[in-house]
Amino acid sequence: MNYQLKKRLSILLATLAIGATIGVSIWFYRYTTPRLHEFSFDRDMPTISRLFDQDWYWLLPGDRDSYSPEEAFRYRAPHQNPLYAGRLAIKVMRQKDQLIGFVAYYMKNPKIGFLNFVVVDPEFRGKRYAEQMVQYAVDDMIKRGAKKITLLTRPSNLRARQVYKRLGFKEVREDDTFVYIERDVHK
Repeated sequence: MNYQLKKRLSILLATLAIGATIGVSIWFYRYTTPRLHEFSFDRDMPTISRLFDQDWYWLLPGDRDSYSPEEAFRYRAPHQNPLYAGRLAIKVMRQKDQLIGFVAYYMKNPKIGFLNFVVVDPEFRGKRYAEQMVQYAVDDMIKRGAKKITLLTRPSNLRARQVYKRLGFKEVREDDTFVYIERDVHK
């Protein structure tokens, strides 16, 4: 084999190796890195219902009969109010075929956003997925015009309170049931 042919063959093999490495890297990133997706009722609601049942105390006051996450998520209606139909934004974090968690939020009015739910499956907790979902929701509400973002959590929900504090939220009031938390948005 002459020198020119060996050189071309080496270049071709190196190019193929680099291309294969890039292809595998893209596949690995796309299919193993948790990413946010648009909520799909049929795909996501069974797991979300299970998470609501598991963590009801942390998510809502009252009992399971007082609120239907299935109805609210199907119609995307905060407080089951027809005036809000379609306005509840729901994003799910998925890794491969597993739902890691979800975030739900909406604009209370043109200037105030409300973070309604942030839930991470217990199997995936401690990896800052809640922080990523909250940051996504905050950024989206800012794009929608929010000047302030509010939320509620339980006083004993110390891990969630730490997440909100890391993301610039301030606790403004606390009673026996809830801590009222908000973040002013400065552009």
